[in-house]
Amino acid sequence: MDEKTNNYKEKLKKIETLLEQETLKRKKLEERLRISFDELINSNKENLLTLGIQISFLQKAQGRAEFYKDLLSHDINNIFQSILSGIQLNEQLQRRPDKSDVSIESMEIVKEQIFRGAKLISNVRKLSQLEEGEISLGKVDICKILKKSIISVKSIHLKRNKDIQIDSVGKELYGQANDFLKDVFDNILINAVKHNNNPMVEIKIKISREQKNGINYLKMEFKDNGIGINDTDKEEIFLRGEDKSVYGIGLGLSLVKKIINSYSGEIWVEDRVKGDRSKGSNFVLLIHEVD
Repeated sequence: MDEKTNNYKEKLKKIETLLEQETLKRKKLEERLRISFDELINSNKENLLTLGIQISFLQKAQGRAEFYKDLLSHDINNIFQSILSGIQLNEQLQRRPDKSDVSIESMEIVKEQIFRGAKLISNVRKLSQLEEGEISLGKVDICKILKKSIISVKSIHLKRNKDIQIDSVGKELYGQANDFLKDVFDNILINAVKHNNNPMVEIKIKISREQKNGINYLKMEFKDNGIGINDTDKEEIFLRGEDKSVYGIGLGLSLVKKIINSYSGEIWVEDRVKGDRSKGSNFVLLIHEVD
């Protein structure tokens, strides 16, 4: 019995030894495979990085192509439909004895839609330039550009009564930007006029200085008495072009966001009267101030 027990013990010991040897061989093999894989990755790191960049670029390009396709099929189609409706209405009104005033109004609709289409095409071109990095920054006179924008907006919406006031910390203030800054001001002011049901559109623009993280900024606040913006929409209004599902807000504010980002600035919107969005909106910009 003892002899049999000893034999079993010896066999078990041999099996344990064989298992230890196999385990050691497996670990050595795994280590060699790991080293070989690391060497393969390191030797091709540059190629893999280039491939990753190319894939990312292609994905972004595909996303832009899809966005522009949707833009053309949605916004441009709406513009053409509005123009066609205005022309048809004008043709019908020509047969009426009191055609003069109403006919002029119908042609105003056509003119407004043509302007909208031209602005949309211009915005697409500028978005493309921003995405491809085809811009440079310099020292610009903020107040001068703002005054030009106010004149432009007043000339576009002639039928609306507008009171636009500027409260500025100085008459000559300079920021790090470029000519696209006028597009920023145009879009914010146009939105303030369009989304306003009051007899008098009131826009108060306050310009002050603010320091944040050791950087000097010019803070611009565009306060209007319009219909306001829901809290849930305060971020989404800047997403058109990044989220193609966001329709009905035009391309303007997404362009504004991209322009301000290219300046390393900030933009956000809040209630003009805190907690009461029905009192209007306040669009806030931070732009680097330069001497």
